[in-house]
Amino acid sequence: MKDFFEQVLKVDNSAFTIAEAKTYHAINNFHNHPELELIYIISGEGTFSIGNTSKRISGDTMIIIGCNVPHMFKFETNRYYDYSMKSGKIPKPLQLLTLHFDPNKLGSTFMTLPENNLINNLLNGAKNGLLINENSKAVAVDFIHRIENSARYEQLPLLLQLLNKIAEGEQVSNLAGETEKKIFNRIDEVRLTKIYLYTMDNFYKDIKLKEIANIIHMVPKAFCHYFKLRTGQTYFDFLLTVRIENSCKLIRETNENINSISRDSGFNNLSNFNRYFKLATGSTPMEYRRKFREF
Repeated sequence: MKDFFEQVLKVDNSAFTIAEAKTYHAINNFHNHPELELIYIISGEGTFSIGNTSKRISGDTMIIIGCNVPHMFKFETNRYYDYSMKSGKIPKPLQLLTLHFDPNKLGSTFMTLPENNLINNLLNGAKNGLLINENSKAVAVDFIHRIENSARYEQLPLLLQLLNKIAEGEQVSNLAGETEKKIFNRIDEVRLTKIYLYTMDNFYKDIKLKEIANIIHMVPKAFCHYFKLRTGQTYFDFLLTVRIENSCKLIRETNENINSISRDSGFNNLSNFNRYFKLATGSTPMEYRRKFREF
């Protein structure tokens, strides 16, 4: 695993590390590592990708990612009010608190003890990526700070307590759902990184199949087969998810009208936008806005 940049190590030279950083340790690419990753996004904006799912994320979000699970964060320290670049840049400082823990360092015999059943269940669930709810998040942050300020011999027992507390709580969701997990090799990681980054940077435009296939030097038919085989969904289903995620964010956080949000999210037809939005969220755009806004 690469070293952190601009990091302040809170715990190191142990079975686990805790660090605060202003930059994520892997810059905008798919990667995996043997450690379980617990990341608390204190401040910042970006997109998190795991399995066949990409979701917009923002500050005060906590995620657990399983051991050796390919994932990608695309954080933005300067983002645009909308992706048509109409309103200039808005600064979004990034602040992360990250814990990495390699359970293999404790030995297979220890991890199979019945006392560790909850932790093993958590490790298994984390293969999908877990979004941690408010109560469990508060408990986790408290434990992390206790670990930072404890004597070294107290830190590992506190870490195990932390994981058990999270496992006891209810996670908001499995971020990657329950679809079949694909094994990515290094070539896949490079290709999918290019596809995901290009999509996240250009989803508000009309992306042609030939255009996106050319990113990884494939003809459209081969690209469609490759993407479906590796992610379990078609490219345009993925693109639709990215566009809906962006529209949800704009509806929640801006005063733009729905027609403008539709265009800024890559939809050329308002009726299609309304239809796809309701299929994805269960609500019309205006109903969705009412859930988050008071008029």
